[in-house]
Parts: sequence; C-alpha cells; structure tokens
Amino acid sequence: MSLTLLDYERLMGQPVVRASIRRAQICAGGSYDEFVDQLYLDIDQLIYSMQSAPELRQDDSEDRLSGEILQGLRLLGYDAYPDGKTGGHVDMTVKMAAYSWLGEAKKDGNFDEGLLQLTTRYKTASGNFAHNQAGLVFYMVASPNAKSLLKGWSDKLATQNCSPVQCPNNVLAYFSAHIVDGAGTDLKVRTMGVSLYHKPKDKSARTSAKRKAAKAAAAGASTAASQGSATKGGAPGASKP
Repeated sequence: MSLTLLDYERLMGQPVVRASIRRAQICAGGSYDEFVDQLYLDIDQLIYSMQSAPELRQDDSEDRLSGEILQGLRLLGYDAYPDGKTGGHVDMTVKMAAYSWLGEAKKDGNFDEGLLQLTTRYKTASGNFAHNQAGLVFYMVASPNAKSLLKGWSDKLATQNCSPVQCPNNVLAYFSAHIVDGAGTDLKVRTMGVSLYHKPKDKSARTSAKRKAAKAAAAGASTAASQGSATKGGAPGASKP
C-alpha cells in the first residue's frame, strides 16, 4: 500500500501515529530523556485506561496490576518485564534500545519502602548511572482520596529536601530528586498514583450491595444447615447401636 503526501499529513495528525514515530526515532538514536518522556506518556495512557474501569480491578493483586501496565508497554514496542534482577527483584524493568528504566509498585501503602528500594537496593538495569530516572507506581484501591494521600507523601518528601514538583501531564503524578546509595549519583523519581477506589453510593449501588449481602447470608445459612445435618447423621459408615 503506497501513501501519498496527503495521506502522510493526515496520519501525522493522529496522536497514536506520532507516538509510534517518536518510539522509532528513539530506537534509531534518540536521547535518554526522549525515551523517558515518551515512556511516561505511554504509562499515563495505560493508567488512564485502568482508572476508567476501577470496578474490574478491586480484587487484583499488585503483581496483576503491574502486569497490565507491562503488557501494554510490550504491545507498544518496549522490552518490559517484571521481577528483573538489578540488585534485587524490581517490579518493573523497561528497556528500549540502549536505555533502561526501573519502576517499583505498591498497593495501598508502603510509600517509604518503595522509595528505599529504588534508592538503596536496585541499580540501573543497564548498569549506566546516567540512566538516572525511575518511577514509583501506587495503586490506590482502598483510598477514597488519592490526591490527598499523594499530597501528604509529597509534603513529607519536601521536608527531606527532595524538591517534589507537580507533573504537568498527570494530576496524580509528580517528580522528586534523590541520591542513589553507593554511586552517589542523582536519581529523578516520578511518583504516579493510580486511583482505583470504587464504592458507589447511588441507589443502584445500595440495592446491589443489599442483594449481595442477602445472597452471602443465604449461602452461609445453607452451609451451616448442611454441616448441622452431617453432624446429626453421624460419620459416614458409622453403625447404629
């Protein structure tokens, strides 16, 4: 299929096409900063997709949620995989061309632990400390106010001279500055909140909750009745006096 100049101009107006071309340019010799900038744009889109259907992810584990992001990145051409060995078992390792990025994920808490893992345990996947950016992904399923929770974490970092700065592209993301233990090099960390709280309070939700509670109660009563019958009947095969 051949493309005319008009076709090319029309396609270039599509964000997905422009993003694909940027990734190709990175593979052909783009800079590390270009790699990270595009990676964050792509991760944000995957996060937005997850946030659009929080009801489907209430029972998902931290690994399952991270796996969804990594799978999406692989479909976009990144070498993205879990449990990479880089001084420890990091949750997310992402590579493209010669560049690498690490991400640590936590579900409903452990903010401090995630940051300590990035700054004291894990090393760059490439071994090149010039690859000086990493990410924290916080899945917030239990929190009804993700922004407030992130603000508290950001304020805490500010007291530690980590200079948190709001990300202009994502209202639940910000950057902070840290030092890598051992190397003494700079590490720029992007914290990303993923708001997956889902407890609707409308009439339909209340009715659904009552039905679920009634169903659970009925199931519990049925189980108790069955156990009671089994106890009264005695053990299988027992002889009568």
